[in-house]
Amino acid sequence: MDVQIFGTALTKLSFDDVRSIAQDLHAARESTADEIASTRAMLVIEQTLRRTHRLHDAATAALDAATKVQAIAQHAQIDLPDDDVTCVARAAAQLARGLVARDHPGVEDALHVLGRGWRRLPCLAAFQAA
Repeated sequence: MDVQIFGTALTKLSFDDVRSIAQDLHAARESTADEIASTRAMLVIEQTLRRTHRLHDAATAALDAATKVQAIAQHAQIDLPDDDVTCVARAAAQLARGLVARDHPGVEDALHVLGRGWRRLPCLAAFQAA
């Protein structure tokens, strides 16, 4: 799966899907251990992007993913900021950054951690196993 497939899948979500994904993301990060694992995953991705000089590509992908989530809310006439939209937009941005660096060591494991809570997006099925 690449960042373009992920972006296309995001555009097909409804606002109810965004609310449900937000709940799933919160449930996937209930414990301190979950939060630590997520932070470590983000650090692995950031270090890899920096080392491989892909920060610009990752920033572009992250902005695109977050903007697509916000567009869903705007289409549903939801006033922003909205906690659920913010949660899903940030998580989508983090995943997009990871997908840019996916082919490098350690990033696949990081994507499995960040993929928790995205079961409603079939294109992320490969990342559902913890």
